[in-house]
Amino acid sequence: MPGLRRPGLARIRPAPRGIAGALVALAVLAATPAHAGWFEICRGLNLGGPSMQALEVPKGSLFRDNGRADDPLAAYGGEHWQLRLETLYRVAVPQLGQCVRVLVRITSDSAPKFVAASDGRRFVYAGSADLLDAVPPSEALLSAQGRVVDSVP
Repeated sequence: MPGLRRPGLARIRPAPRGIAGALVALAVLAATPAHAGWFEICRGLNLGGPSMQALEVPKGSLFRDNGRADDPLAAYGGEHWQLRLETLYRVAVPQLGQCVRVLVRITSDSAPKFVAASDGRRFVYAGSADLLDAVPPSEALLSAQGRVVDSVP
């Protein structure tokens, strides 16, 4: 009979758009690492050197605190935090680009466990987190500097 409804065969409706958006947001949050924040890595322009190439920043690169950005004598005064930030994935600063953003986390050997953009800290490249890294860093990577964009818990 066409008018009868059997149990279990209810009409199937598409999911509301709000649920679909929430599922997409949940997938994005699950894909980002926990306890990470945005960090901006910049390089200096060397106009006297050879033509610039893309600067590769490998995964596991360490950046150490180099004092406050608003203190011109920070590098000489010893006002450094024992803070190391580690990049979570490999990025490349484009050939004509100055800076690139990457997710970082504070390594376990650091005494401070939180840094925010309002702290005004300067960071310089400090090597690789992989002690058995066989590839030495390039000279351009050794001069790379960075700053925290939001906060790193």
